[in-house]
Amino acid sequence: MQCHKIQQGQRLQCLLVPGSSLRVQSGKLQIQSAPQFLEGVAWQVDTLLCAGMSYQPQHHGWVDVQALEASELLIQQTEAAGWLQKLSRAWRSVWVFA
Repeated sequence: MQCHKIQQGQRLQCLLVPGSSLRVQSGKLQIQSAPQFLEGVAWQVDTLLCAGMSYQPQHHGWVDVQALEASELLIQQTEAAGWLQKLSRAWRSVWVFA
């Protein structure tokens, strides 16, 4: 499990697999998942999460997390995501924006 403190206005990109979860300990976050496709039509879902709420992806892919307030986020990946976790950690260390 990883814990991230995100200041208001900051963004965090996470690579998630099914079975992973994001839990907001404090603050307010907007989650934007990678576009999904059905018969050539793309759609994207924005999810607003407040303290105490969780998000579990239905599919694997990148999600963009934007802090609407200073927040604390717990990320729990499944054991099957071994190499994805390492890639995600490396990506986050490079792409956390202030």
